[in-house]
Formats: sequence, structure tokens, C-alpha cells
Amino acid sequence: MEFGIESNGGTRPATDSWPFELTPAGRIAAGSGYPDVFTFELEEPYYALTIGTMHCYPVAGMSFENLKMQFSGTGWLAIQEPIDLSTSATGLLGIPSIPERREAITALVTTAYDTETSFRILEGLYLRKTIRYYALVELTEPHKTIIVGNGIPPLEVGFPSASSWRRLAYAVGLYLQQGHLPK
Repeated sequence: MEFGIESNGGTRPATDSWPFELTPAGRIAAGSGYPDVFTFELEEPYYALTIGTMHCYPVAGMSFENLKMQFSGTGWLAIQEPIDLSTSATGLLGIPSIPERREAITALVTTAYDTETSFRILEGLYLRKTIRYYALVELTEPHKTIIVGNGIPPLEVGFPSASSWRRLAYAVGLYLQQGHLPK
């Protein structure tokens, strides 16, 4: 029922082959504590990760290696104490206001491109631990999505069907792999 599937006789219990079959894809990283990854099809392909409970993400054009990169970026970002643009941090010492955070991201985009560049912020983070900003932005002309941030070169990010946070985490994982960010 969670996936909107009902059998003719009402509901029936899930099994290892119904409503879909999980196919092993691998493990995010070696060792305990890292999730096993499976794939399944349900109108579109999905990844299923065992992180305590089952978490499902649309594949959205990402290979298993891309998913590992996303997971690496997510882990790194979590350690940095991220605050997004929809979170009010009133009363937290040293945290810029939402307008100040938006202005800082705007400055990153206009410095990297042009003051006349038209763009939309898809995901914006202030990293409390390192006092840095990272954002996924969509440039209107040329139509492309990039990540910008303090101390990193702008990078075009693919996977338009993936959510903005997954795309941002993937790009951060890529920067980690390339040595642009401290591990």
C-alpha cells in the first residue's frame, strides 16, 4: 500500500518477490555500519538502502558509483553542521540570518559568473563548522545547474531528475574525491 499497489483481493503481505524484487547492487563502503544497496523497478528504477530502515531513492540517472559519491558528500556535509536557507537560526550565535545567507550565495554566483547572471537557488547551505557556503543553483542562460561555494571552483552538476539535495551531496562527494575539500 505504501507504493500504491493493491492486489485484486485487497492487500497481501509483501514477500521477497512481491510487489517487487530487490536485486543486490553492492555496499556503499566496506565495513560494518555502511548500508547495503539494492535496486528494484516500480514504474521507474529505484535504489533501496538499508540504513536502519529501508530508504528508497529514484535512480534518477545515477549509477551505483554516483550514489556512493552522493553518500560520501552527505556524510561530509552532516559533519559540517549545515543550515539551509529555510531554517531560521535566530538566537544561535554567529549564524547569519536567512537574507544574509542568500546574499552570500548570490555573491558566490555573481563572482563566478557575472553580476547580470540570472539564477535560482535550488539548495543553499551555510556550514556552521567551517563558516562556508555551498549552493546548487540553476543558471537561466545558459540553462545549467552548478554548485558554487567558498574555496571551490564552480562545477556543473547533472542528474536533473534527482532531488536538489542529492545533486548537491553528489557534487560535494566529487569535490572530496578530487581533493578540493578536507576529509
